[in-house]
Amino acid sequence: MRIERASEEDLREISQLISREFPYVERSPEKFGKMVGQGRVVIFKAVEKREILGFSEVQFVEEGIARINGLSVKESWQGKGIGAKLLDHTLKFLEEKSVERVVLLVKQSNERAKAIYESRGFKFIGLYHRKLDNAVVEEMELGLGTETPAYVS
Repeated sequence: MRIERASEEDLREISQLISREFPYVERSPEKFGKMVGQGRVVIFKAVEKREILGFSEVQFVEEGIARINGLSVKESWQGKGIGAKLLDHTLKFLEEKSVERVVLLVKQSNERAKAIYESRGFKFIGLYHRKLDNAVVEEMELGLGTETPAYVS
């Protein structure tokens, strides 16, 4: 298994994965292509042979701050450490880009994902202001480098 940047040819399949995993998010291949082309979004894929096993999508929201918009592994590949490897790869990339703070949203009931995020240093900062996919959602944050995250006490 390897992790690499998703190509333009991967955007259709990744858009389909997003619509299944995050039905409240509209990410057409065209919209993805535009965001990637502008440098606002980077998408990594986990690949075995030619099959996409999962992906991470990160967006640069402002100077020094990035948001992980999505991280997902196909159900048949879950439980094999792929999500953790995608997260580690994404965080290393963000550190190299001098990002100081990373934020993300996670469903409150998604204990597996929260455990991975917490093991990498993410901290709970509060509940998101609205439900997503009819679920309570938590906001988490990680400070990279020596910076202390803005919202974590």
